[in-house]
Amino acid sequence: MQRILQKIRLAFASIQLIIFALLTTGAAIPVAGQVATGETVIQKATEQFESNPLKTLSLDSGIWVFTGDGGNVTAIVGDGSTLLIDSGLDSRVGELTDASFKATARPVTRLVNTHWHFDHTGGNVSFGSESVTIIAQENVKRRLSSVQNVPFIGLRDGHYPTQALPTEIYSSSMSLRQGAQQLTLVNYGAAHTDGDTIIYIAPANIAVVGDIFSNPFYPIIDLASGGSIDGIIDSLNEILALTDEQTKIVPGHGPVATRSNLQNYRDMLVQVRERIKVLVGAGRTMDEAVTAAPTRDFDAQWGRGYVSPDVFVRMVFASLTGSGNAKR
Repeated sequence: MQRILQKIRLAFASIQLIIFALLTTGAAIPVAGQVATGETVIQKATEQFESNPLKTLSLDSGIWVFTGDGGNVTAIVGDGSTLLIDSGLDSRVGELTDASFKATARPVTRLVNTHWHFDHTGGNVSFGSESVTIIAQENVKRRLSSVQNVPFIGLRDGHYPTQALPTEIYSSSMSLRQGAQQLTLVNYGAAHTDGDTIIYIAPANIAVVGDIFSNPFYPIIDLASGGSIDGIIDSLNEILALTDEQTKIVPGHGPVATRSNLQNYRDMLVQVRERIKVLVGAGRTMDEAVTAAPTRDFDAQWGRGYVSPDVFVRMVFASLTGSGNAKR
């Protein structure tokens, strides 16, 4: 009976989501007049999120990760409840809820958002409507509360209804207990966005890092939300300092990784940044930097995602020069 009531409540929440989408700008609407390649980023991403099968992977005793439903979602079991990290895509929240209950056999009572983007917060309305406590860095609440534009990827989103907003916020760090696991939430400053949360889970030795790391893809640098290439690299350095070769790294997208994978990703970003710095110092324009193909030898490994090498170079160039609508 409890499961039937839960499904009825979820169906009602889905209707609320549809009404909300009709009344607002929607989760993935391209911004008129912006770069066509940016529009392609969001189109490719949304198609992938809508069509990929939802998969469940056990990470440790009482810890699972769900992939395919937008950003990766991590579930951690407590004595009588489940804590989720991120909430996936709004259109697939029913699938996520069913998969979570099947794996954990416990209701979700707390939800942590790693940042504000729609593929990581899409289920917030549904979970918030169920009185789930939503936790995030303070800038996530600020951005979800108003309309946001991300020109380089063609995203326009918000504002979100009250039930989708974080009810517990922090500035630089926060600690939570979930069953046998201690969770340390940390923001190292603006990186992918200005509200990124990294979650260290102990004693399981897992780090959930959100879209600071997409595996194995070039990242989105959300310049409009305060993100920067320098900030991403700085955060990666902090994560590398607090992990070891046994740490399981849960990226924002893609398969669970190792510390070595994260190190290779960080080294790639550093090399690309330095190459584009040289081009900037030589007075090259953004288009000329793209033509120079500073990522050429990395594209086979990292350029197969929805962020093309050209778009990635443009984002790094804009980050280093403060150009290209880098600020909201």
